[in-house]
Amino acid sequence: MNHINASKNYVCLKQKTINDQITFSGVGIHNGRAVTMVIDPAEEDTGIIFKRIDLKRNNIIKAKYSNIDKSSLCTRLINEKGVTVSTIEHLMAAFSAFGIDNAIVSINDAEIPALDGSSCEYVKKLTKCGIKEQKKNKKRIKLLRKIKVSDGTRFISISPSDDLYFNIVIDYPNTIIGRSELFYTHSKENFIDCLSQARTYTLFEDIDKMRASGQAMGGNLNNAIVVDKYKILNPGGLRLEKEFVKHKTLDCIGDLYLLGMPLTGEINCFAPGHRLNQKLISKILEDQSNYKIEDALVEKSIDQYSIFFNNNSSTQNFINVA
Repeated sequence: MNHINASKNYVCLKQKTINDQITFSGVGIHNGRAVTMVIDPAEEDTGIIFKRIDLKRNNIIKAKYSNIDKSSLCTRLINEKGVTVSTIEHLMAAFSAFGIDNAIVSINDAEIPALDGSSCEYVKKLTKCGIKEQKKNKKRIKLLRKIKVSDGTRFISISPSDDLYFNIVIDYPNTIIGRSELFYTHSKENFIDCLSQARTYTLFEDIDKMRASGQAMGGNLNNAIVVDKYKILNPGGLRLEKEFVKHKTLDCIGDLYLLGMPLTGEINCFAPGHRLNQKLISKILEDQSNYKIEDALVEKSIDQYSIFFNNNSSTQNFINVA
């Protein structure tokens, strides 16, 4: 485990929200319906709140572990009255990367827009909008001992560390994906550079089965990579090297942010997914001796990355296919 060097100058991070309102429009990747989403700043200690404005009552759903509803192809939240919001993981991953603690997310349907199937559009608008530092200290969950959960040959474990690290392996035999491994240290800079553009993906052979069960109704080559054995059906191909395992890492970051605050630990996993990620969170929280909640301390530094991003307004163009 790493220990803080008392000779260094450390400060406590403050809670953050966004500077101004941000709006997104699109379709839900699973329900296929048009949806508009508006993100507003929120007061300290609010957390991330989803508000179903298509409903008049019982429409508030807080982004926290106790509100996770069982699902496999996306992360879905449910409140005590049974009201849900789905496919929040890409937005939550962006919130985690930008250190956003407090925001109100208003939507007029049960699923947030898929956009391009990654966190790229969130990164662009959050960067343009800017982040507001608040007065209260930010808290984090620090893991105190190793924890592991598994599902057959699939597993995910976390060990104590002062930062958040990932070593993720996926394996899709007899496909172009194959076996892929990624080492990743979580930060805003690394998220923007390495993960934010990585899109969700599916195997072509699974599409009919998903749609028969009412899922992936809004999925298309604009918002997902489709793999047919050793061929990628998207005309533009991949955006990134190791895009598949990078997207799995992005999903994991979004799911872990449902702890309600940043997590520190070293994560190792094979074939992760939403249910396995949720199982790990449950295992962490089931015993208070597994973790402690503390002020989020960082060494003083200058955030040059946001300066670069604000000065670099060029965006990459991708082929859209209906």
